[in-house]
Amino acid sequence: MPSYSTNLNLAKPTVGGDTNQWGGYLNTNTDTLDGIFNAAGTGTSVGLQVGSGKTLKVGGTLTATGSSSFSGTVSLSSTVQLTGSQNELRFFEAIGGADNYVALKAPNDAGGANYSLVLPAAQGTAGQFLKLTSLSGTEGLLQFASVTTPADNYFATSGLSNKDLGVGLHLKTGDSGASSVSSSANQLVIEGSGDSGLSILSFNDSVGMIAFGDGQDNDVAKISYTHDANDFTFTSGGAINFVAGGSGSDLSVLSNGTVSVGSGSKISSELLNITSAGDCAFFKTTSGGEEALTIWRSSANGTFISFLKTDGNACGSINNSSNGSVTTYATSSDYRLKENEVSISNGIDRIKQLNPYRFNFKDNPNNDLDGFFAHEVQDIVPEAVVGEKDGDEMQGIDQAKLVPLITAALQEAITKIESLESEIDQLKGVN
Repeated sequence: MPSYSTNLNLAKPTVGGDTNQWGGYLNTNTDTLDGIFNAAGTGTSVGLQVGSGKTLKVGGTLTATGSSSFSGTVSLSSTVQLTGSQNELRFFEAIGGADNYVALKAPNDAGGANYSLVLPAAQGTAGQFLKLTSLSGTEGLLQFASVTTPADNYFATSGLSNKDLGVGLHLKTGDSGASSVSSSANQLVIEGSGDSGLSILSFNDSVGMIAFGDGQDNDVAKISYTHDANDFTFTSGGAINFVAGGSGSDLSVLSNGTVSVGSGSKISSELLNITSAGDCAFFKTTSGGEEALTIWRSSANGTFISFLKTDGNACGSINNSSNGSVTTYATSSDYRLKENEVSISNGIDRIKQLNPYRFNFKDNPNNDLDGFFAHEVQDIVPEAVVGEKDGDEMQGIDQAKLVPLITAALQEAITKIESLESEIDQLKGVN
């Protein structure tokens, strides 16, 4: 009775058997091996171990459906196929217990297509990466490549060349509920489900800034805070406008220094005649009947508005007294400010030159008023008139400036009256 080999289950010749028995077993075993290992053979499920330092050469296709372990060298002139649910090419650690591995694995679904990636023919250098450089059909060529645009090139330092993300940057810590963002302000979006904000942190003696620039000026406008001076500054090449309610400028600081306050009060062409470079402020009511300007002070008595000259000295004020009941429009009149004073001696003659009229303004034909024409008063009491006759701006008059002349004329008239009364008394014999 023959015995059999462990792995291939081949019949072993019986020791002491006849020659024919030996020859028959050998021929049968050889045929069995040929059926397993020849190029056209069907093969069977066998275990194959390649010894250390040995090479397994495969000229056709090596298909592994289970787990294949190679501790030596495998030389292939064709294709290795890994199939089955595991579908991994594993590389075990080189030292230690060789218990851990890294693996390459195909995707669960290749999308109905076959493709191959060809490794480069040369070794790259440190810092390079594998890049798909060409694609021919289902075969892609991998090559080592350097980073042509480092990430720091996208962030501006001293220049702006090649610093372009190509898309906006969205920093999101939570969902705000907004479905979109303004197309004119989408380069940087900060979003959160609660409070959101942007912090600019500078050293305690430095400046924090947001700059607005263009091709002609890299900081034509800016918002800055100077820490050592605790100054918060808005800078603009033109007007600085503040808008509340969504339309019109409620507060404008023009490039000439004029401040415009009021709903929709951004200075327009029809207002330019009253907003020259010498003007400081323009106030407009938000609706008809409302005050254009309200000034409130905590104490009833005192100065509401002071008028100063270029040297800083006061030249007038608007004051309140008598516990808030009397408003005084005061021009500087302290004797210590005046000199070369003389009495007005021709008051009646100058008063007679004034021409008081009854008239109405063209824009209010139903309202008759008493007054003067400014240019006629200008030659008699020049300090009472503002502007020039037929000038760019309409003339104005401060009729209160006529009071000193009227007083002098009245005093002259009283003196004459008293003199006439004395003469009449003498004629009547009145002592």
